[in-house]
Amino acid sequence: MGHKFKAMFQVRKDSILLSYGIFLIAMVFGIIFAFFAMDGKDIDGLRNAAVIGGASVYFSISLFFKIVYYSMETQRAVLFGMTRRDTLILEKIMDFLEIAGLAVICAILLPGGKYLLVFKLAVLAFAFFSWLEAICGNLVIKFGKTGYWVCYIGIIVVFLGLPKLIQFVPPVRNALVKIAEGMVFSNQSQGAYWSSMLGVIFVALIVHWILFRKISVSSIAE
Repeated sequence: MGHKFKAMFQVRKDSILLSYGIFLIAMVFGIIFAFFAMDGKDIDGLRNAAVIGGASVYFSISLFFKIVYYSMETQRAVLFGMTRRDTLILEKIMDFLEIAGLAVICAILLPGGKYLLVFKLAVLAFAFFSWLEAICGNLVIKFGKTGYWVCYIGIIVVFLGLPKLIQFVPPVRNALVKIAEGMVFSNQSQGAYWSSMLGVIFVALIVHWILFRKISVSSIAE
């Protein structure tokens, strides 16, 4: 498994370095903006601006490009002799390590020791990107640019429609409130948060495998 992990790292290296580079550059711009917009001596404000700038830009960029990188990297990975199962497992491990590394940077920089909150947000990001790759990534592998645009039209529709769904469907609103409470507060709704996140990730992995194993792409090993 060690040589397969090294091979996957070589496949993922460029996109990971790009993600970290964008994250760090966004942090610098966040600090510069905060320095001129606020009191430059407010160190905590500068630290908050760095983390918010880096995290928000990383998420925004990943939303548009992560599925493209996933589709390319997955097909490259099999050229190293990986099966679909190994590719999926190692992709998820690398995704987790990428997000965990960024979370460590954020946790160190944020004032007030918000380590648990950062960890919860990292889990939430991993869950979100797991679904993004499971649905959109596999559609891009199978249908190319058509799958890409269908996905992003779908994402826009979901983002626009979710507030309405929350407003008019009380069970959905109540469930999301519980999850938000579990994320923000360390003494409330912890069971709701962690069970929801683990369930979402688990189902995403199942859906990912079901779709991934049936994709008819000549470069993917059986």
